[in-house]
Amino acid sequence: MNLTNSLQTPVAKSKVHFQFIDALRAIGALWVVLFHINSDGRLAELTNLLPEWFVTVVFKWGGLGVSIFFVLSGFVIAHSLREVKIDFTYWKNFNLRRFVRLSPPYYVAIVVSLGFAFISSHMKGEAFAPMGEPLSFQRLLAHLFYVQDIFRLTHIDDVYWTLCLEVQFYIVFCTLIALVQWLNSKWNWHFNRAVVFVPAAVLAALFPLGVFADNGRPFVFLPMWYGFLLGVFAYWSWHKQLQPKYFYLYAAVLLAGGVIKSSDFTIACVITSTLLLEVARANRMTWLSWGWLQFLGKISYSLYLTHVPVLGAAFFVASKVLPPNILSEILYLQLGILGSIVFGGIVWQLVEKPSIKWSQKVKLVKSKEAIPV
Repeated sequence: MNLTNSLQTPVAKSKVHFQFIDALRAIGALWVVLFHINSDGRLAELTNLLPEWFVTVVFKWGGLGVSIFFVLSGFVIAHSLREVKIDFTYWKNFNLRRFVRLSPPYYVAIVVSLGFAFISSHMKGEAFAPMGEPLSFQRLLAHLFYVQDIFRLTHIDDVYWTLCLEVQFYIVFCTLIALVQWLNSKWNWHFNRAVVFVPAAVLAALFPLGVFADNGRPFVFLPMWYGFLLGVFAYWSWHKQLQPKYFYLYAAVLLAGGVIKSSDFTIACVITSTLLLEVARANRMTWLSWGWLQFLGKISYSLYLTHVPVLGAAFFVASKVLPPNILSEILYLQLGILGSIVFGGIVWQLVEKPSIKWSQKVKLVKSKEAIPV
């Protein structure tokens, strides 16, 4: 998903592509793959031979790749919604475009997960129950609209929880920008954005600060809203719509909360957003433009969606070819990473690329003049 110039002007502007964004996506996706590759102690013998710090950073902290995704989402969506007039038609089409963009690879991933779960249950002689729960029509329908968490239904694949929050992020942020613009039309104050986003930022900060209890993985966006907002504020600071000192003040508050509450996720969000802002301010958004890393960045969404069942298949093959030992773990590690990348690349080529084109057919009517937000 490339960053493109979303402001339509009388003279067409060239598309903007930030290689650094795709590189961070690649790192985030690969990190999550490494986190899941060692699930259930599948690499127990191998990790016992490696330095503890290495195992912690590479495998145990891999789930922090999600923090990178959330911050990048805020940055990208802030870029997409800059200088556009959001009325109901634009709001509807923007969210429809996001839905069309995200859904085809997601639906294919659901089919793949169900297929692997069916094969696994057949081979083990067990009842077909993805993630330990029977598949019902209600559960499948909820997945199709990203609301399984809201209805407290078990995910077909555990990685889908992030998509549910991402969709909520998009809808809420677009709505808040529309609210700012409505306030501007009613009262031409210079601080309407602060009126809307300061309370939103304060409310978001109450979760990592421990004012509101952290009950684990959330089913609505609020407990992790701060990660998305950090990306938004980093983008606004870069484009001088927000003074950097306010971004750093907010980041410092969240960092303090992350340190006090021992929240690696919060700390990772702060580090990612700060890195984004400083790289952007240094005009280095073409950093990390290595071909292999850019490729992983392009397929990162498909890779993220499909890697769990592929890893399961790789582990099954490795365990059948070799007895349980370090050689079988090394084989599994290689098969798992390579298989996940290859399968993710196939889904990207056959499904995700067309879905990007389909989403672009949902027309967004954009202003020819800058719309202050």
